[in-house]
Amino acid sequence: MSLNATGTLGKLGVVSAERATSCAQLLGWIAIDEAGLLVPTIRGQSVRAMPRTEERLREALLDLVEATNPPWVQGARFGRRHVLQYSPPEIAQVCREAGLASGETSEVVAFWDLLAARARGLHDVRLNEIGRQGERLTLNHEEKRTGKSPRWIALDSNADGYDVLSSVSDNDSTSLCIEVKASRAGLAGDFYVTRNEWNTARDLLHFAMHLWDLSAPNPRLAVVDLQELADHVPHDEGQGRWECVRIPFAAFATTFAAA
Repeated sequence: MSLNATGTLGKLGVVSAERATSCAQLLGWIAIDEAGLLVPTIRGQSVRAMPRTEERLREALLDLVEATNPPWVQGARFGRRHVLQYSPPEIAQVCREAGLASGETSEVVAFWDLLAARARGLHDVRLNEIGRQGERLTLNHEEKRTGKSPRWIALDSNADGYDVLSSVSDNDSTSLCIEVKASRAGLAGDFYVTRNEWNTARDLLHFAMHLWDLSAPNPRLAVVDLQELADHVPHDEGQGRWECVRIPFAAFATTFAAA
């Protein structure tokens, strides 16, 4: 859908002008002025000025979520794959045409993080940004270490119990599953391990946790194996059942090294 130079709507493919007009009004891109004429809003003018169709489609999705809070947006809390699989076909198609169905560019990742934040009713995505920074560092680290491109699992789904799928070594392609935690507070920071993450880690053949200290200009990495992590995970006692544990970065102080 696009506004032409006079502010009126033309026809896009098989979409009628009437339907396009209704949609543009819903998104807040056009309004009716005192004379009863359709005119572009400031938001509409801003979207129209965007040079790429992909940008305009992404903004349309965000504005649709803002205006209608559709049920499918809740899938964004669990990763990109959930939206693509369970949203209406037309939404999935827009995601594909907007270049959001694949890829790991900063723009694509920022879109899915923002959509997930809106699904949770959050406007401050600072903590999520820190987590993504750690995941990107792990992706770069693993590619250098193994010579192979790891998979960014957490971008598509956060239900797998780990964030990055790499390889054991440069000459061993056996899967290595990596959970990533990051903190800008250095050794004064801490991280959480959920029961689901712990159960998944125990079931995996090869598992590692990457702890990123982002407090210095050059991030430091601690690679923690399952046994080292186990020393800090509680046990169920009696009728009690643990669900989440907080572990300080300082517990692995001697493990950190420049990446």
